[in-house]
Amino acid sequence: MDKLSSRQVHLDFHTSEYMPNVGEQFDKEEFKQALKTGNINSITVFAKCHHSWCYFPSNAGMMHPALKFDLTGAMIEAAHEIGVKAPVYITVGWSAKDAIEHPEWRVRDKNGDTVMSSGKVNAPDDEKRPVVSWIFMCPGTDYGKHVFDLTTEVCQRYKKLDGIFYDITTLPRKGCWCGSCIEGMKKEGFDPDDDNDDAAEYNVLKWKRFQDGCRKIITLYHKDATTFFNSTASEPYRQEWLDADTHFELEDLPTTWGGYDKMPVRAKFFAKSGKDYLGMTGKFHTNWGEFGGFKTPDALRYECASMAAFGARCSVGDQMHPCGRLDMSTYKTIGEAYGYIKSIEQWCYDGEQTSKLGMLLSANHESNEGLGKMLLEKQIDFDVITSTDGIDRYSCVILPDDICLDDKMAEAISRHLEKGRSIVLTGKSGLDENGKRFMLDAGIEYAGESDYEIDYVSARNELAEGIVKSPFLFYEGAYKTRAIDARVLSEIREPYFNRTYGKYCSHQNTPYRLDAASHPGAVKKGNVIYIAHPVCRIYNRYGAQYHRDYFINALMMVYTDPVLEVDMQSAGRVSFFKYPEKNRYVLHLLYASAIQRGKTLVIEDIPPVYDIKVQIDVPEKVKRIYLVPGNEEINFDSISTVNSFVIPRLLCHQIAVIEY
Repeated sequence: MDKLSSRQVHLDFHTSEYMPNVGEQFDKEEFKQALKTGNINSITVFAKCHHSWCYFPSNAGMMHPALKFDLTGAMIEAAHEIGVKAPVYITVGWSAKDAIEHPEWRVRDKNGDTVMSSGKVNAPDDEKRPVVSWIFMCPGTDYGKHVFDLTTEVCQRYKKLDGIFYDITTLPRKGCWCGSCIEGMKKEGFDPDDDNDDAAEYNVLKWKRFQDGCRKIITLYHKDATTFFNSTASEPYRQEWLDADTHFELEDLPTTWGGYDKMPVRAKFFAKSGKDYLGMTGKFHTNWGEFGGFKTPDALRYECASMAAFGARCSVGDQMHPCGRLDMSTYKTIGEAYGYIKSIEQWCYDGEQTSKLGMLLSANHESNEGLGKMLLEKQIDFDVITSTDGIDRYSCVILPDDICLDDKMAEAISRHLEKGRSIVLTGKSGLDENGKRFMLDAGIEYAGESDYEIDYVSARNELAEGIVKSPFLFYEGAYKTRAIDARVLSEIREPYFNRTYGKYCSHQNTPYRLDAASHPGAVKKGNVIYIAHPVCRIYNRYGAQYHRDYFINALMMVYTDPVLEVDMQSAGRVSFFKYPEKNRYVLHLLYASAIQRGKTLVIEDIPPVYDIKVQIDVPEKVKRIYLVPGNEEINFDSISTVNSFVIPRLLCHQIAVIEY
């Protein structure tokens, strides 16, 4: 299979029956010109939308009543004439007219009620409908067969099919209690009344069968076509969804969900999959489905550069007007961003991670993202690990907040420590699977959960650098431990009482006691540091700088041999890859500061940053460092394996190539 295209557009076209003259103004030459202007090498075009309409003459589905020709085929043909790929979009989880005509195909909750993404099922026709408001459809019903039939039809109709993108799959994760699913659960030994556990397990089985059915059809007709089931890549730790995808599309609209630091953590995970992956943003100011909303060229350039810097190919979401014309202002904006990507992509993809710091992935996405934010903001490069197998590559491994250990994991980490390497634990990480005792020798005994909803920390010595001397607030209470033979790094100050209607003080939280609690805030024994708060999740929710600096101070006590050190402000981002077949390393530097305006994160000002100090510690003898594009030579000093140099200027994105 060919490598995944690097400059893609994901083209929406969710067009209701109330829109007239659908596709009437489509013009092949104008369509091709838009793709050329956009510097695009792949565009995902639509076959069936969330309103249930097909955009080609269909026997399996319903062609849009206001469409008079094969719009899907016309777009595929136009793209192929200029060497642009055109995979096809088919909705799965949302299909409005199908939901009306076939209520038996709907997802149901345990009470038998229809499940929607938002809104009310039986609202009056004149009531305002909320955004992203669709009924969920269940592939365990005959609706699944309908999608199979539609897939077969698309595969047969288009002789050169680059791939199929299935949208809204594997959702909702809790499961479905429609008649077909209840019958299926009982037939296969699952209990529909088992507090969702059996229903969720059956839901995985149902969706995997659906995925396998789609792949079987596609490979029968087009063995090299790509297949992606959207939503499968939204949670990296849910690896049960990933087998059927030929590649991964990391859908992140950083302006409206997740922010700008969600994609890098996911990219580091999917880089280890052995499959190509792309980042997906939108041209919209807010969210999908926004007609007339635009990002600025600078903002889109930063987003695309960020994807490329973390090894992800690029995709930008757009939505065609019902008339069938692409908006040329949109494609000029995309073209500016993709023109830059085109000039640098030879230094961006398929590199090897270099960091000696590993993040063991938690099942709690908030903890992963909070830890990722802290490391990214301090320009500490890291790798993502999914198990304790192979942790020997890392000198230090972080277990964020919620990683309880079984015997095998504890044994692997103990061997890691015996070799002189280090571990940082936060929250309840390091406890056994029942959450009762520590599985590692951290010099402490577990004493239970906090009695308080909040508490305070007073940092000592190394942890206090750059932090206020007074006790500072944590928005969740610390887990309680007893220090046996560990060095205490910080103290807990408990509040006088929890805030209730019957007992409270001031507007918000109760002040701290003047005496330290008997349980510590952080301890160190040898190469193990334990921080008693779930600081990663707390940082993701509240973003207090002192929490981040407290954690980083602790980390740097045991992570003493980073490959990369960069001196930048907190909005700076870095990544560092190795390309052994080309005898080079590649360093990416990014800088832009997003501002919250209303409900949207906006990138407007991208100021230049000057004289950025960089230090890399690599075993090879460095012979040349230069900036690309432009081939500007950079002077460097080498002492043993450490190479120091200065990047003179960074505007949005800068690449330094280190040849050895």
